[in-house]
Amino acid sequence: MTPRTALGAVGLAALLCSWAHAADPMPGALEASIARGARLYENWAAESTAREQIYPNPAFTPKPGQARLEPADTWRCVSCHGWDYKGANGFTGIRDQVNGKVADVVELLKKKPHALGELLHESDLVDLAAFVTRGQVDVAPLLDAVKRLRPGVKSWENVFATTCANCHGQDGAQRRGIAALGDTARKQPAKVLHVVLNGHAGGNMPALRAFGEGLAVGMLAYTQTLPTPNLAASIANGGRLYEDWIGATGGRQAVPHPSYPPTAYYAAAPAVTWRCKECHGPDYKGNQGQYATGNHATGIKGIRGMAGAEPEKITAILRSRSHLYGSVLKYRDLEDLANFVSRGQIDMDTFIDPKTRLARGDAKRGEAYYQTMCAGCHGREGRFVAKRFLGNRARQEPWESLHAMFNGHPDENMPALRELDPKVVSDILAYVQGLQERR
Repeated sequence: MTPRTALGAVGLAALLCSWAHAADPMPGALEASIARGARLYENWAAESTAREQIYPNPAFTPKPGQARLEPADTWRCVSCHGWDYKGANGFTGIRDQVNGKVADVVELLKKKPHALGELLHESDLVDLAAFVTRGQVDVAPLLDAVKRLRPGVKSWENVFATTCANCHGQDGAQRRGIAALGDTARKQPAKVLHVVLNGHAGGNMPALRAFGEGLAVGMLAYTQTLPTPNLAASIANGGRLYEDWIGATGGRQAVPHPSYPPTAYYAAAPAVTWRCKECHGPDYKGNQGQYATGNHATGIKGIRGMAGAEPEKITAILRSRSHLYGSVLKYRDLEDLANFVSRGQIDMDTFIDPKTRLARGDAKRGEAYYQTMCAGCHGREGRFVAKRFLGNRARQEPWESLHAMFNGHPDENMPALRELDPKVVSDILAYVQGLQERR
């Protein structure tokens, strides 16, 4: 294997010898090694050529009540030692290794409980040890500096706009693969400092370590002022993903979802088995609701119990082995779906009689809204755009219709009516249910 080290042709033995103490004959090379080591600390599987682990780290034993991590995440240094390097998930930090010997840390990484000697190349271990011994920053005083800098944070706007915005957008929310920068900077400031200084594991974000900690502090202070993505828009998009994320994202699935019962009706239709709605129901009640019987019955419970739960916990469930959505959806999509599950569900029984399937709204009032707001696309009689006659669909599948009215359709430009008066939406559904197809 060709060594992957930030120091190029420098021999590892000579490198270890020269770094055994604080000597640094090659500052630029050392800075590059430290930055790469920090990315390995974040996620060595993404940064190196090593294969991601599919089994949990035997040394990782989360405490009761803590969120369970995916197996691969239990192998990440940051999962145990934290973004502030002071420990996380019940583990101790690495601050005591500052100014230690690189060679000693390399040997420590090879032994249990780390056992990375068989997983990472020697050069990876050296870079990681260089970060641990020479690259850690004391986060606490930097965060204090951020607070002091905040009143004059506008002065950092141009630096962000030229250095960062091309990838992240002027509002910090352009990339679907990561959380919006403003949210992360406010919730996880230590993480942002780490990434600004060292770049992202496996990514192409530049490491700004050579410019000093002051730049990282300024960037953190400015990004903390960036707006949060609109919550209503996030919830509505999550509702569309819930209905059919494949249609919403243009994705594709050729094999059935492993959690979908192989004896259930749609087991031979892979794309259908990956839809949230197909397992948890259009009324969100799963095996306790409209999908308790019939072709859509899977025996899987609904998501009503998750209403009001922390979106972060829901995201962890979506990424878990039971769902596997972390491998098919971008981070922002997972956030939107979690926001919908937590904050976007409606009590369908409030709008629809579960026995008669009839909307509880006033059809006469709904006519004016439908004819001015909906008829432009669907036609005055509900015959345009819809894959089948709108009135029939609303009578046969009123829950799907109501869900679409609140959130829009996954693959069409239908507006989401979530922020309108819910009574108006119910009235429109009642009117649509009365539309009759011409013979």
